[in-house]
Amino acid sequence: MKQQDVKLLIIWEWDRWAQAQSINPRRPSALDSFKFFLDLEAARSPLLDFQPRGRDKWQIVHGWLLSEAREVN
Repeated sequence: MKQQDVKLLIIWEWDRWAQAQSINPRRPSALDSFKFFLDLEAARSPLLDFQPRGRDKWQIVHGWLLSEAREVN
């Protein structure tokens, strides 16, 4: 699957995940998004099966969430 496709699915999953958490959906923090990433890892989510091309997967996911205004710095 291409990274662009994975990005869309991760954003969709983030929105679903954030609704189930006790966080402010309008102002989630970087820590909230890191917890989301760790939850994906713990669940061995196929969403993290993309090729990172030499970069850290967390940094990629974090960048995607930032670019879509899904978290604050």
